[in-house]
Amino acid sequence: MSKIPSLKLPAAALPAEPSQARSRQALERLLATGEQLLAENRFEEIGVADLARQAQSSVGTFYRLLGDKETLSRLLLDRFFGDLVQQLEALTAPARWDGLPLEDFVRATVAMFVAINRGRQGVLRALIIRSSRDADFRDRVHQINHLVSQRIIAVLHTKAGAIQHPDPAQAMRVLPPVLLGVLNQHTLTGSLAFLPPAELEQELTRLALRYLT
Repeated sequence: MSKIPSLKLPAAALPAEPSQARSRQALERLLATGEQLLAENRFEEIGVADLARQAQSSVGTFYRLLGDKETLSRLLLDRFFGDLVQQLEALTAPARWDGLPLEDFVRATVAMFVAINRGRQGVLRALIIRSSRDADFRDRVHQINHLVSQRIIAVLHTKAGAIQHPDPAQAMRVLPPVLLGVLNQHTLTGSLAFLPPAELEQELTRLALRYLT
């Protein structure tokens, strides 16, 4: 059995969480507003004053907690990474798939990816765009994508007997980035918008299983 690699986020320089409950609540409102603006493609154009007002906060509180919109953007992306890691750890827990078929794991993996894409599309779009402009950030995304792939590959190794691809080891390495790439393209261009989420999940699952088996 392949060892399940640990998931540890690459370090990022971010402000410390506020110690006072009132400040933490204000920060959460600012983060929620920022994520909504990313989803609506309005994050870049909105000013700090309007952003703070939509978050039921003040300009002074914004600058005290965050300093600038760039820090808010980095916090949103880092929170997305943290949520992704939590979901992936639950998905790839070693004991979860003992005795279960390959199809169940592939279906659950695709479902997780599609749900993330559907629920955090604005943040994903910002992540992809920033990766194209910022080499340091792109390196961090590559590290996280590598962790995602390694965790999925480790579980696939436990189902190797069901994989009928001519080169099973290579197929395991190819599948995770292909699924992520398809969904990233969809995030940027809406290329699969003609498919409802349930059908998108079904078609990607079918593709993955046909490729492996």
